[in-house]
Amino acid sequence: MTEQKKDMSEEEKHQLALKLDQDLEEFINSRKNTPYSEGWKEETWEQEMEQHPFFMKKLPEEGEPLPPLLEAFQQLKYDPDENTTEDLALAYKNDGNFNFKLKKYRFAIANYTEGLKQKCGNVELEANLYLNRAACQFHLGNYRSSLNDSLQAAKLKPDYTKAIVRAAQCCLQLKRYAEGLKWCDYGIRLKNSDPALVKLRTELVQGQKLEERNKRKAEIAEKKEQASINELVNALRIRSIATGIKGKRDGGKTTLDLSSIEPCHPAAIGKRVHLVGDALVWPVLFLYPEYGETDFVQEFHEDSCFMDHLQMMFEESPLWDLEKKYNPTSIRMYYEHRESGKLYVVDPNCSLKEVLSQKTYIVQGGTPGFICLVEASPFQKDFLNRYTN
Repeated sequence: MTEQKKDMSEEEKHQLALKLDQDLEEFINSRKNTPYSEGWKEETWEQEMEQHPFFMKKLPEEGEPLPPLLEAFQQLKYDPDENTTEDLALAYKNDGNFNFKLKKYRFAIANYTEGLKQKCGNVELEANLYLNRAACQFHLGNYRSSLNDSLQAAKLKPDYTKAIVRAAQCCLQLKRYAEGLKWCDYGIRLKNSDPALVKLRTELVQGQKLEERNKRKAEIAEKKEQASINELVNALRIRSIATGIKGKRDGGKTTLDLSSIEPCHPAAIGKRVHLVGDALVWPVLFLYPEYGETDFVQEFHEDSCFMDHLQMMFEESPLWDLEKKYNPTSIRMYYEHRESGKLYVVDPNCSLKEVLSQKTYIVQGGTPGFICLVEASPFQKDFLNRYTN
């Protein structure tokens, strides 16, 4: 038998209280008479208060160190020894939801990912984590990642309507209309006439029709462009104009490579030779090596003669012609045969078509070019000597 404890008398209680008071007084007196130094300092109390989890106005940014007290709380909150995997997954989910409301989607994604890493085995919770992460990815414009997470959520919960809606939304953004329609039809079967899915299905059908129409228009435009190219190449062939156009293999068919007639001179870029009716219209360069100057004629009709353009260009003397020696009658024109390095004289009364059709002329860089020198000038003599020596 255990001995029963006797109740203390009033006198004994009084004596015990006196002893406790005396012991406390002796303890206080034994302490050094120093001021309390472990609290917040007067000059920095606001900053220290801001570091306290209870008084924080904003969370630390990514990469910033956590205040010690907040770090301690987090370690306690996420300590695997103190929590089950399901508790941890739920804690990460709640943190993710908090960041999601603040539109800190990347933080939220990190939270949901950590929750999924716990592999808690709770299908409902894991499906929620996947779908919540999908929502973050969607808001960031990462539609492919959002779709993948939505599919994972739907795989865990085949009747998860929200996951099906999110998957269809992603398909709409990714223009994967057929796949999106399958998800809509599946969701509508699960939940009859769900308004969100019905609306999405309408948008997907409209997008699919628009895509098919655009595809048909692109095919028509491609055929038209190809016919135009064939007509242009045929016109060059009939005139025996050497341009270096070659065929190239594109998949199972051969197409014409027009890079050799794409102008490369800065002034001529985007001004490729083209047909106007049955006539070719070229971009043409006139070069004045004596002064390092050029003239560019954007639309030189092949039936026009050089003299017509010279008369327009030199109706007034250019600013660089200080001696005023360049005029339609004093200019002698040449073109260079690149392979032989020989210069050929151009009759200014000839048409462009006549010159380009000569066997010795090869169109370089998609832009016919002609050298202009003043007849009987010292520069002409020196220039021509470079080609004869």
